[in-house]
Amino acid sequence: MPYHEELKRVGACFGVAGGFERPMWYSLNGKEPKYEYSFNYQNWYPSAKHETLNARKNVGLFDFSTFSKFDLKGEKTHQELQKLCTANIKNEIGKTTYTHMLNEDGGIETDLTVVCMDKNYFRIVSSAATREHDKYHILKYLDEDVSFKDVTEDICCLGLFGPKSREMISKISNNDFSNDEFKFGTGKFIMINGVKVWAQRISYVGELGFEELSHCGMHAMDIMRMESGFVHWGHDISPEENQYQAGLKFAISYKKNVNFIGKDALLKIKDQKLDKRMMMFTLKDSKPGEPLLLHEEPIYMDDKIIGRTTSGNYSFCYDKNLSFGYVNSGNTVETLKDKNIYIEIEKQKYPVEVLEKPLNSKDFKN
Repeated sequence: MPYHEELKRVGACFGVAGGFERPMWYSLNGKEPKYEYSFNYQNWYPSAKHETLNARKNVGLFDFSTFSKFDLKGEKTHQELQKLCTANIKNEIGKTTYTHMLNEDGGIETDLTVVCMDKNYFRIVSSAATREHDKYHILKYLDEDVSFKDVTEDICCLGLFGPKSREMISKISNNDFSNDEFKFGTGKFIMINGVKVWAQRISYVGELGFEELSHCGMHAMDIMRMESGFVHWGHDISPEENQYQAGLKFAISYKKNVNFIGKDALLKIKDQKLDKRMMMFTLKDSKPGEPLLLHEEPIYMDDKIIGRTTSGNYSFCYDKNLSFGYVNSGNTVETLKDKNIYIEIEKQKYPVEVLEKPLNSKDFKN
C-alpha cells in the first residue's frame, strides 16, 4: 500500500490478507507492535480496547485498501448483475446495494456491495481474502459482452467511522455531508485538498461512516462488526449456508423479474423447515481472553451438542465475550433463552446467554 510506511510509523502491527499486509492493531505508548502468541489473554487487547472505544465515542480510521474491487462496464452490466446477485441492484448513479451471489444450490458464494459509479458502470467490493474466489465465480457466469477489470491494486480505500466522522470529514472537505445531501447507502465524488475522491456512506462496524480515502486495525473491525450483528464470509457464511439459515433473507429480491443464480434452490428452501439457524451469544461471566473464543467450538443445551460457533471475540465496549454460531433445527431464540446453554472451550463448558438483538443496535444510517 502507498502509505504503508506512514502506518508503520504510527505503530501498526501488520497481518496478511489476500497477499497484502494490512494493519491488525496499533501499538500504544511506544511498545513494539509484535504479536505474542498465546492462549487466553492477547497482548493486542489493550490496543483493540482503545481503538473500539474511540471509534464508538469519537472517530476511527480503518485501512480497507486490501478489499477486493472489480469494475464492470457495458450495456449489459446491470442485467448481468441482476442475474448474479440476489438483491435488486440499484441502477442509479451513486446508489449502493448490499447483496450476495449464490451457487446453484443456494449456498452463499460471495458477500459484497455493488455501487453504480456511472451509466453502465458498476463497482463490486468484497473481502480481501476472497479476491480470486470471487473473481472466478463472477467470470464463470458473466456475459463476455461485459468488461471486467480487477482494480483492487489501483484504488486505496480508507474508512472513517464513528459518531464524529461527519464532523471530521467536514473539516477536510467543503462538500455537504449532511444526511439530506449524503444519505446512507450512497456515494459521490468529493474534493479533499484539491484531490477528487470517491466517497460512499456504508458501514461494517455499526457506526456513522464514510469511506474515502484514533487509527484502527482489523481486530477492532472484527469486534465492532460482531457487536453490530454483521456476519463474515468464510466464518459465519459460506457455500455451505444459505441466506435463510444466516438470517440474511432481507438481501433476497423475488420481485425483480430475473431468474438469478440460486433462485430455484432458494424457492424450495424458503418453504422448508430450517435445518440450522445463526444465533448470537455472550458468556454470562466475561473477562478478556477467559476463555479465548474463536470458532468451531461446540454449543450445548444441557449435555447435548446442538451446534457450533463460527466467530468469537471480546467486546470492550460492552464488556462481553461474544460468539456467533449455528444451532440445529427446531431451536430458536425463544425456545433457547430460558434453557441451559453452554459453549465448550478447552474441555470446559461456559454458560451463555442467547442474544435477541445485537449488542450495538444504534441507528447509524442518519
